[in-house]
Amino acid sequence: MKAIKPVSGYLAKRGGYYHTVICAYVDGKRKPISRTTGLPIKNNERRARKILEERKREYDEQGLSGMLTLESRQLGNTMLLSEYMEKELNRKKGNLAPTTFDGYMSQIRGRIRRYFDPREVTLGTLTPQLIEDFLDTIRADGCGSSTQISYYQRMNSCLKHAVQKDQILRNPMEKVDRPKLQRHPATYFTRDELFTILESVKKTPYYIPILIGAFYGFRRCEIIALQWSSIDFEHNTISVNYKAYKSRENGESRTVITDRLKTTATRRTLPLIPCVRDALLEHQAKQKEYAKSFRSAYNRDWSNFVCVTPTGDLIKPDTLTQQFGKLLKKIHLEKGHLHSVRHSNASLLVSSGMSMKHTQLWLGHANYSTTADIYAHLSTADMDEPASCISGLLTPLLSTVPKGESA
Repeated sequence: MKAIKPVSGYLAKRGGYYHTVICAYVDGKRKPISRTTGLPIKNNERRARKILEERKREYDEQGLSGMLTLESRQLGNTMLLSEYMEKELNRKKGNLAPTTFDGYMSQIRGRIRRYFDPREVTLGTLTPQLIEDFLDTIRADGCGSSTQISYYQRMNSCLKHAVQKDQILRNPMEKVDRPKLQRHPATYFTRDELFTILESVKKTPYYIPILIGAFYGFRRCEIIALQWSSIDFEHNTISVNYKAYKSRENGESRTVITDRLKTTATRRTLPLIPCVRDALLEHQAKQKEYAKSFRSAYNRDWSNFVCVTPTGDLIKPDTLTQQFGKLLKKIHLEKGHLHSVRHSNASLLVSSGMSMKHTQLWLGHANYSTTADIYAHLSTADMDEPASCISGLLTPLLSTVPKGESA
């Protein structure tokens, strides 16, 4: 009986990714087959070796001819790209925050489906050129680099999974350059401009939301989701425990409240500022009066929420953004938007000498670098020490330079 030669293999590095190369023998002839693992080279050697061993076992169990049949089937894959991406996203649903899941699904059912479905692009026919053309359309629509990167990452993640599950032979994203992030300066209001904004909105349902944004720099989703149970008037604290996001079901939009926050840094408790405390207590008393006045017409579903209308309806995130934009036009202050109120809070803190670390904690940024990248140009407080140091070193030199000469 003729001895069966063992299957061997090794890892190869190409295009920044690990590839498995399987060396099997058929009819006495050595047959090497290379397949990508979809894993970047950095920090992934152990995982790549695990995939290599799994694929070697595949050849041992099925034989090379069976694998070639599988590869032939992969090349003819007829599943539409959008179908696969939606299926893959639903598989991950339990591990994703609701806002993240809804955002990814909107991308797939929106731009991705509109662009690729009419072209009948499947997993097997997707090419780097098609991906680049798709990213170009996003850029042409005026979307920023962060939007382009988001689509790139979503598609890349799904295609890597398709490679690992033998749906396709290789990831076409390997030949597509990742869009570069372009940061734009944050727009913010001065202290006087914030005062003008607050005065202009004082007698509207949007006063409390904007007041909280100005004094605490809360995100829109944190403001809308703020509940009375998160405010401790006895110990004078205000906490971020929830966030609001927009969801679409059966073609209808609704506001959803969740306690699943993106990072641990987002969940924070801050001191209750006296003037904000007074405004909140007054607002709470008004809510109770409105509830009595409107009786059955008052919506009690949101009775524990701070940012509601006089009839008890929760203020929708988009409504707050739109009304704030109208307010800015009314007072001839059109340089910013709702998120600029958050930037304004941070800029006032940093410009007044607050450390970046304290500002990071106040804003709920997960990383110090995020705070520093956005607001470092405003800070002068931490520059006193180096300024004093360099002055002490160089100033004495000036006295040694004769008048009329340069050092």
